[in-house]
Amino acid sequence: MFKAQFHIYHKTCWGSAISIQFPEHEFSSVDCRWVKQRVAHILLARGAADTFNDIVHYLKKRTDVTKVEMLSKDEHTIYIRVVTKKDRHTSQFSDIFFAHECFPVVPTRFEGKYEIWTLGTAVKKNITAVYTDLKQHHPLKMTLLTEETIATPLTKKQRDVLNYAKHFGYYEWPRKMSVTKMAKAVHMPKTVFLSHLRKAEKKVIHDFVSK
Repeated sequence: MFKAQFHIYHKTCWGSAISIQFPEHEFSSVDCRWVKQRVAHILLARGAADTFNDIVHYLKKRTDVTKVEMLSKDEHTIYIRVVTKKDRHTSQFSDIFFAHECFPVVPTRFEGKYEIWTLGTAVKKNITAVYTDLKQHHPLKMTLLTEETIATPLTKKQRDVLNYAKHFGYYEWPRKMSVTKMAKAVHMPKTVFLSHLRKAEKKVIHDFVSK
């Protein structure tokens, strides 16, 4: 498996603007979901608590943000759910990742004007294709390209459900089959199928990211 890291400047995106607006804070997107013409991030900010309300207010004023929810905060950190548009006028460059069979493997960081994405893929040429497409639209630099071996042992059940998920297009974008349908297709209770799948994913991702 190949892993690459890109520093991308997305001029019209809140991600490339927020760390410039609040340079004393550290920002990262610890979760990101693409759903129904929207992209939902769980944004983590670390820094002085007296400016947390300013961060929320700033996000709410942006035209590319449709919803902002405060999830939790303490004296040093805040978690915010940020929902943004995804349509033909506000396309996401992450669409390029999925189009070339690449996927994020660690949380996205925001530093200076750059969004820092770390991607994984099975074929090296996918990384080249992503770089070529991104370069046409966004200033960027690639700071890492490595080939890594995933050696974490999986149980037979975990290997089986992982192979089922790949076979049924679960990791395609958009997904070709849900967990419910996959479990039904292989005559396995959904909770059991999902348990094996999540444990397999956790082992694979933990081994890949730790290296």
